[in-house]
Amino acid sequence: MPNFQLTQFDDIALLRSIQPNRLRIFLKRFDNYLLSQGFTIPDSAEFTDAHLHQLISIFNTHDGSTPADMIEALFHISETANDQSMESMLLVATKTGIELPEGDLTPADMALLVWLHDPDLLRRANCERIVLRFQSFYCYMNRTLGVPEFELPSDSVLKTIEERTNQFNRNRQRGGGAAVWMYEFSHEIAFLIRFGGPLRREEVMDNDQCRPDIRRPVGYDLVVYNQQTGELRIRADLVSERRFYCQVFSEQLFGDPAFFEHGETFNLDVIYQLGEDVQSPGMVPGIQSIVLLEIQEVLLGERALHITLKSEAIFQAIREHNRQLTPSGRLLSAKFKVSLEHGGDVIVTICSGNKIRLSRQVGLSAINQWLVHHGIRVPQHATLPMSATTTVASHQAHSKPQGSKIPLASRTG
Repeated sequence: MPNFQLTQFDDIALLRSIQPNRLRIFLKRFDNYLLSQGFTIPDSAEFTDAHLHQLISIFNTHDGSTPADMIEALFHISETANDQSMESMLLVATKTGIELPEGDLTPADMALLVWLHDPDLLRRANCERIVLRFQSFYCYMNRTLGVPEFELPSDSVLKTIEERTNQFNRNRQRGGGAAVWMYEFSHEIAFLIRFGGPLRREEVMDNDQCRPDIRRPVGYDLVVYNQQTGELRIRADLVSERRFYCQVFSEQLFGDPAFFEHGETFNLDVIYQLGEDVQSPGMVPGIQSIVLLEIQEVLLGERALHITLKSEAIFQAIREHNRQLTPSGRLLSAKFKVSLEHGGDVIVTICSGNKIRLSRQVGLSAINQWLVHHGIRVPQHATLPMSATTTVASHQAHSKPQGSKIPLASRTG
């Protein structure tokens, strides 16, 4: 996931939207740190524009002395200070008995109110937003023959994952400070992981004076286990991080370091084989129609050539222009529009390997059945070995007979 950035706290209007006394109560928790940064909390809870601009500068210039609790609070407040998260926070307040003040509350005000009542409630609301929102995950299936029995990990297991994460990051010069929170959403178990990034040294202007600024940014990753399918989904930037999470969660949840094998879940080469028939719903209940909108292909060699084909109906367009796919190439990604019988359209983008992105979290079961039916998703519990990463090695690993071409007309005529 992206490094910690308080994009919303660049705007003074966000701080103005928070009830002044509530903001003062929050700041008092970090009184000593704020004093060390030259900020004195006003006694009357009357914040001038100068006060708020100084706070924005402090919030966005965190260093090694910045309290971890303050950084985490600002992150979750910044992430949930929006209309979409407001509904979930109001629901949290109703369920947990948080007394709401009279009058209107802004999203930022509501987020801070929930944090002051119980930080874990806001963590959960933000984690749920991340799990359900439009974004991509890397998917890994376990290697057993069925969905395994699963027990929620204990606090000691979560502590072990934290320690292993700290060790992993320290070996890469990132430092410690990792934390793991677990939340249950229906049949999915989400693990929100905080970690420290590499040390950064920059020059900043402070009262017209240039000074060095040394900081270690904070990042958040997400690991989600689906109890119904036995699949692990990971939201992390680096291959080494995803491989580490596969191993540590395999070991700590199921006692087998190789339980979630770091293999390919999606195989786009079937598009070469099926042609236009890949758009067939395959008698899957709930799917009305499927249209291929975009593909990215690479022709391998000493100088790789990347080709993107994009249209509202790719097969018809390519047939009209007398074009065809090249089986000696490799498909990198494919974008489909899946029209559901009840639920509208979902844009599904699949990258060769493990990555899938859905525009909306609806119709997931039907979409998964369609992927398995056509062989785009490798059958459950049978992952392919990861592809070679270099161009030459990838070419050798995916070489196909030269000269043969498959026209993009329907295989049924």
